[in-house]
Amino acid sequence: MEALRAAICDLAEPAQPCSVRHIYYLGLGLLWDKDTGHSRRNYSVVVREVGHLRETGRLPWEWITDGTRMVRQETQYDSLDDAMQRNTETYRRNLWASQSRRVEVWCESDSVGGVLLPVTSAWGVGLYSCCGQSSKTFVYEAVQQYTHQGKGVTTVFCGDWDPTGRCVPRSVVERMERYGNGELDLEFRQIAITADDVRSGRLTTHDVNTRDVNFARYREECLREGIDPHTAVEVEALRPGLLRQRLDETIEGLVDDVRQWNIEARMEEAERELLRSLQGTVKKIIHRSTGEPAAPATEDDEDE
Repeated sequence: MEALRAAICDLAEPAQPCSVRHIYYLGLGLLWDKDTGHSRRNYSVVVREVGHLRETGRLPWEWITDGTRMVRQETQYDSLDDAMQRNTETYRRNLWASQSRRVEVWCESDSVGGVLLPVTSAWGVGLYSCCGQSSKTFVYEAVQQYTHQGKGVTTVFCGDWDPTGRCVPRSVVERMERYGNGELDLEFRQIAITADDVRSGRLTTHDVNTRDVNFARYREECLREGIDPHTAVEVEALRPGLLRQRLDETIEGLVDDVRQWNIEARMEEAERELLRSLQGTVKKIIHRSTGEPAAPATEDDEDE
């Protein structure tokens, strides 16, 4: 058991952040066999041992992502200084305003969203999780944002290659076009799982549920692509690092005005420095007006 736990840690470190299901796929054929039928025996072992490793401090909590739990609470601050500090740290200029298209990333599940978040955060693009089949409200509100901005939209999608997974992007595109009254300039790109991924034979497959209501259309699509319609591939079968690399390269390729992007990025850093200076000034004003003890001076304050 100790050897198994050590091996799990070795899988998780280069893949972080990743989901428990990614760990399961990374270990297939090496540490355990794929579950068959309705069995979840081996997957349950992974869930149990990853939990044990995290609770005992051997596996850092931040290595495993879980986007399925959210806390909804109004943003609050301990003080004005705290507010300025946190807003300075998180300040982002909308670099995409200088580009010809709005870019967003959609994924099939919250767990995959947690794997993609480092990339979408770095690029400042929206990350939408469909949680299976996206709701009408979810898509409608997205389209309202697109319409307000008045520019074309490129949607990058990551999802399973199975009857439901293939139905999700079709449904999203159809609803976007319908709610946009046919006037929405929409480009849809699926970067995982693609037909090429399935045809390559390098990813772990599983049997398809032929009773799925979406199977008939899935079968037609697979036959057109030269793929056995009785096999499917989950997005977690793709290594997390490779999935993030694909997304990073795709988003980078969508920056069509690199010169203006770089100008805006330099302005963002200059504005962040301005916010730091303002924070130091506000500290002094608060101290003079309230008599509160002044916070210890930082290097930024001393430079003013």
